[in-house]
Amino acid sequence: MNRLFLNIFSLLLALLVIFISLFLLKDEIFDYFTTSLKETQQKTVSLQSDLETGKIVLFGSSELLIYPNQKFLPQNYFNNDLKLPLRAQGNEGQQTFVIMSQLAACDNQIVRENAKVVVLLSPSWFTGSSDNGLTMPKFLEFMYPGMMNKLYFESDTNDKYRYLISDYIQKNISLIKDPTFVYKYPLNILEEDYLNNEIKKFIIQNFDDENIDLKLVNYIKPVLNYDELKVKAKTIETPTSNNSFGVNSEYYSKYIEPEIAKNNFPFSIIIPPEIDKNQEFQDFLVLLDFLKSYKIKPLFIMQDLNPYVFAKNREEANNLMGLIKLKVLEHNFEYMDMWTYKKDDYEMGTLTDIVHLGELGWVKVNEKIIEHFMK
Repeated sequence: MNRLFLNIFSLLLALLVIFISLFLLKDEIFDYFTTSLKETQQKTVSLQSDLETGKIVLFGSSELLIYPNQKFLPQNYFNNDLKLPLRAQGNEGQQTFVIMSQLAACDNQIVRENAKVVVLLSPSWFTGSSDNGLTMPKFLEFMYPGMMNKLYFESDTNDKYRYLISDYIQKNISLIKDPTFVYKYPLNILEEDYLNNEIKKFIIQNFDDENIDLKLVNYIKPVLNYDELKVKAKTIETPTSNNSFGVNSEYYSKYIEPEIAKNNFPFSIIIPPEIDKNQEFQDFLVLLDFLKSYKIKPLFIMQDLNPYVFAKNREEANNLMGLIKLKVLEHNFEYMDMWTYKKDDYEMGTLTDIVHLGELGWVKVNEKIIEHFMK
């Protein structure tokens, strides 16, 4: 009995020492755990607070930065001209699985109530070889340690999304050089370390509480003449001087003319042979499922591939684009369809090269965003 009492007393004393140490050495512990987390955690908190406050968050890929000086690029036009807050989230290679992963990391009831999400889809995500889909380097770029820690140790998201992300990491773990614990171990192993998780959660929440203003963003719908804006867009777009395809001259000379010389023009759109093997389409379905809990309908915008350049196999691509649109509408989400099947339906200037939006295209996108979120 005395030995049992002594063991219990020793255990309680050890726990007391641990908690006193945690309190007295809090700053040192923070430094130890957060040397590699602080900057990325604050980036995560920034995204979450924008979602929570109802700021429009536009997820996309290369179109958001390849031509950064475009006047009507949403992050330029909304923030600079309209003085309305909008966040552009993404760069080249960001696709639906990692968009879902970021939203899952930031998930809570406040986000579900207030988030205003726009997803710019690109036909090129869903086409190409059968191994399409997100690459691991792009996953790591957006699901950095701070985002992963929030996903695993604080997010309110459904466990099925956590495990989908964990499974993706484990499937591709060989592609990560020197993975830290948050990538190295599957979620079920990490969840077993309860005390360590509570310490991490405490640290994450400490960052969450720093200088965050959760005042809701209230949008006042601007009065705009979109016909005039579209005329202006056409006048400021770099004119095409060396082709009749609506492709800016520099891009045409650099990328199209060499392919013409090789007799590789026009281009063909490659569609994966089976829809269940189209990884991007399967990831897209997961994103749709995730967003069904959002009170404010997300807006999906399907961009185009220049029909004068991508002229081959457009029939099959049209069927795939139709299926994507159908899935969005089945979820009762908003959909803007910029895909054109026929050349006659394509308006020159919508794209500036063969896949990226031009000034005219951005005016149309901005109009749809305003119409949807500022009724």
